[in-house]
Amino acid sequence: MMKKLLSLLVALMLVLGLSAAFAQGTEEVTTIKLMMSQTQEPGVSAAVAAFNEAYAGKYLCEVDYLAFDNVFETLEILMSSKSEEYDVFAADGPNVAAYATRGYLAPLTEYFTPEEMAMFTPPMQVESTYQGEFYGAPMGDSSLVMYYNTKLLEEAGIAYDFSQLTGENRITWEELVEIAKQAQSVLDPDQTQGIAGIEFQQVGRTYHMNVLANDFGGVNISDDGFTIEGVFDGEPWQKALTWYQQQVQDGVFTRGINASDTSSYFMADKIIFYLGTTAMPGTFDRNGMTHYAYTYVPCFEGYEDEVTTSCGSWTVGLNPYSSKVEAAVEFIKYLTVYDGADAYINVSGMVPALSRQFTDELLESKPYLKIAQYEGENTALVRAITPGFNEYATSVNALWENVRNGADPMEAALDCIDELNTAFLEYQ
Repeated sequence: MMKKLLSLLVALMLVLGLSAAFAQGTEEVTTIKLMMSQTQEPGVSAAVAAFNEAYAGKYLCEVDYLAFDNVFETLEILMSSKSEEYDVFAADGPNVAAYATRGYLAPLTEYFTPEEMAMFTPPMQVESTYQGEFYGAPMGDSSLVMYYNTKLLEEAGIAYDFSQLTGENRITWEELVEIAKQAQSVLDPDQTQGIAGIEFQQVGRTYHMNVLANDFGGVNISDDGFTIEGVFDGEPWQKALTWYQQQVQDGVFTRGINASDTSSYFMADKIIFYLGTTAMPGTFDRNGMTHYAYTYVPCFEGYEDEVTTSCGSWTVGLNPYSSKVEAAVEFIKYLTVYDGADAYINVSGMVPALSRQFTDELLESKPYLKIAQYEGENTALVRAITPGFNEYATSVNALWENVRNGADPMEAALDCIDELNTAFLEYQ
């Protein structure tokens, strides 16, 4: 009897063991889907591969890369119909407020500890938060640097030592314009070579152009995210618009070329001073341009304490209609805070969104990121925080272009205000 009982117990244990092993071996893997901009494919692919390896047998991330312009349209179509197709999706930083207002993003506040939130640089915390809730976890950041063509400056006989400039000791816009004009007078005395003195990478776009108004102490939009009276028609913006128009008319800044072409002009030795993102050295190197250097962006004389720089980039958000929240949140945190964040930064070349990522190794390999680190801690200003950012960007881009093309700065500003007051009615 005892033998039979022991045999039954052994058999039962064997069955239970096999059942557990079978259950473990056949545990269903949770698959989440990510929608991402094609512009971020190298870095994100590296992070996704690392995530899938780290969570093999538990989670799997599949990603679809869309062309930059298609991301916004696709997101609007899917989320307005409460689609569950993507659990996680790319949300461009300045659109976080808009997506949160429309219910396209689920708050992430409860999933990130205060210590994890503090890992992000201050401007990235601001860009990702709307009305006290954290919605878009930053993947990386961007920053503004002034590049200069060393070949053109040498040919023009300019002996200014730009290497001695620092974040606390910048060249002023006024000094830079004089140097640019002096160089142009030597390089292109009859103005037939088309050599511009200064230009922004994203000419005609709020991301770069607004720093001129910010440098005079102007804000991008009122604190309520909607009021623009007193902003574009206020003294700081009018100073900036008038100053910019004068430099265009004097031939210091370009007229007619668009943002997608500025890098080609700089690499073709047609622009002396070029204000662009820290992603540009990669473009220069790929195109064989080596005669350039970089320094901190200028400030206006008398407004040294007001200097600002552009910042911001893509974030990732949680679909509020996702049925796989646990897996999706695990991926978001992996991509933006932990090992995936490092994989992304190492491959993408973006400015880190995490303070800890500014390592000696990174700064040694990409020394221009030392400027980005300083600006992120001291001068970086996020774009306008408003649910109507797309409408804002369209109207303000037109404002800069209209002034560039000769429109009266005040009249152009009032037209912009009228347009936005009408557009913002949708949100109020």
